[in-house]
Amino acid sequence: MDLEIEIASHYRFRFQPPQQKWVGKSPDLMQKAVFAGEEMMAIQKSDDEPDQFELHFLGLVGTGFQSMEEAKQLAPAFAKEVFTYLAQMIEG
Repeated sequence: MDLEIEIASHYRFRFQPPQQKWVGKSPDLMQKAVFAGEEMMAIQKSDDEPDQFELHFLGLVGTGFQSMEEAKQLAPAFAKEVFTYLAQMIEG
């Protein structure tokens, strides 16, 4: 069975922003981008660990990034891993 998929009209606004374009008022501390219509955040872990960064996406967190640039560079791979992880939670 082939399923037809389209973006619901009330959800299209989530796909209108440029995908994977990072923005932030404090770009050294936090930036956001849209991946597959959902917001991802790259953020400094804490003031106590200024050389550690995290990625937050769909309720999951990727850690261990040594710079904002490294986190942003690996964000597409992280997004794909998040979708794989979430897909494994679906039975059937």
